[in-house]
Amino acid sequence: MRDIHNSLKAVQTLDPAPSAETRYGAPVDGRGYQAVEHLVLIGAAGEALSQECAIACVLEASEDGSAWLPVTAAHEVLGAPPDEAGIFARVESVADDLSVCRTGYAGPARYTRVGVLFIGDHEEPTPVAALALLGGAHLKPVK
Repeated sequence: MRDIHNSLKAVQTLDPAPSAETRYGAPVDGRGYQAVEHLVLIGAAGEALSQECAIACVLEASEDGSAWLPVTAAHEVLGAPPDEAGIFARVESVADDLSVCRTGYAGPARYTRVGVLFIGDHEEPTPVAALALLGGAHLKPVK
C-alpha cells in the first residue's frame, strides 16, 4: 500500500452551512504542489430542484488571488468539462443531491476556488461545503 497521507493536504474552503444564496470558497494556493482537486459536498436539497431551480458548481482561477475568472478551457480541467461560465457540475433533481461534485485543475494559474451558485428562487436552504485536496507536494511530509 502506498502512502498518500504524507503527500496530500486537505483544505476546507467552504464551511459546512445551510445555504440558499451563492457562496464562494476560500482561495487555494497551489504553490508547492503539483495538483489540486476541488470537492463540493451537496446535502439534501431544501427545494424541489429543476432546471429553473438548481445548484451549480463553478471553478475559478486567479494569478494573484484577487482577480477571478471562470475556468472554461476543457484542457485545464480534469473531470467533466466546464461550460462557458466555468460550471463543472449542476444539480437539478433530488436524485442528484446528497452528492460530491469534484473537479481537478490542471491550468497555469497559482490560485483556484470554487463557487456554489443557487439558480432560481431558493427559499429553503441546502447544506453545502467544499474542500480542496492538494497533491504531489514538493516537500514532504505536508502539514
